[in-house]
Amino acid sequence: MVVALHLTRYLTLKGVLVVTNEEIERVLNFVIKQQESFAESMSKSDARMTRLESAFVGVFNMVNETAKAQKELTESHRQLAEAQKRTDERLNILIDTVDRYIHGRNGNS
Repeated sequence: MVVALHLTRYLTLKGVLVVTNEEIERVLNFVIKQQESFAESMSKSDARMTRLESAFVGVFNMVNETAKAQKELTESHRQLAEAQKRTDERLNILIDTVDRYIHGRNGNS
């Protein structure tokens, strides 16, 4: 076998290629095994890619829902701040009214 390998290298350098049927069969078997391995890897990669795509769609939908909820919460917060402002104004009017009433009674008494 070693002699055949050296002879093959020598003859290849001289422009003559000597390859036995066994060598061709070994090379073909190697190529077939590599192709099978590659096809299996591609199949696994496709499955992972499908799972990643599904996960991405899920995350994308959650982000959209969160953005919508945040907009609604922001609007609700704005409305609450307006209502609080009106309540503060009305409470200040009530306090001023009670204060005038108390001071008016104490001043008249």
